[in-house]
Amino acid sequence: MKKILFSLLASLLLSLPALAQKNIEFYGGYRHISGDQGLDGFNIGGGWYPIPRFELYLTYDGTYDNSTIGTFALTSVGSTFVNSHMQEILTGPRYFLPGALKGHGHLEGHLLIPYIEAGFGEARLHTDVSAVSIAPVQAADTAFVWQMGGGADFRMYRHFTLRGDLGFLRTHFANSGQGRVRLGVTVVWSARPRATQ
Repeated sequence: MKKILFSLLASLLLSLPALAQKNIEFYGGYRHISGDQGLDGFNIGGGWYPIPRFELYLTYDGTYDNSTIGTFALTSVGSTFVNSHMQEILTGPRYFLPGALKGHGHLEGHLLIPYIEAGFGEARLHTDVSAVSIAPVQAADTAFVWQMGGGADFRMYRHFTLRGDLGFLRTHFANSGQGRVRLGVTVVWSARPRATQ
C-alpha cells in the first residue's frame, strides 16, 4: 500500500507541469487527531481540479503526543512517560459546494465555500512507554485507514484561503478498528482564484 501511495505522489508531482496550472493547490497547517491521549501536529498536501468543484487531493499528517502518567509517581514504579507518533497519508475526492453559504455584512466580498470529502490510505502509529524502574517498551503498527468528513474554505485573498475541516478517521491498528476525530486548520494557496470554482 505504501509503495502505491508513494507512486501516486510521485506521479502527481511529476505531472504537475503537464496539468493545467490554474487547477492546482497546495496547503499546510495544524492537525489534531483524537485517541492515544490526543495527538497534535501538522498537515501538508496538495490537490488538482480535473473539473470545476471537484478535487483529487493527497495529504500527509504527522501528529505527536508526549504524556506523563503521574498516577504512579508516588510508587516504586515512578512516573511513566508515553510518547506517540502517528503518521498517515490519504488520497481521495473532495467536492466543493460554492454558493451554499454566502457572506453578509462584514463578510461581504469574501466567500465561505463548504465541501465534503473522503480519503483512503495508510497510517503508522509508533508508541514508546518508559518509566524509571522498568525497561522501555516500544510498539508500532502500520495499517489501512479511511476518513470521511467536510469543512469550509474562507477566502482571505484572491489566491489564499483559510480551510477548516472536521472528519471521522477510521484506523485499524493491532487487527482491530479505532474511531477517531480528525480536525484541522490549514492555509491554502490555489492557482485558481477561489471565487471562480
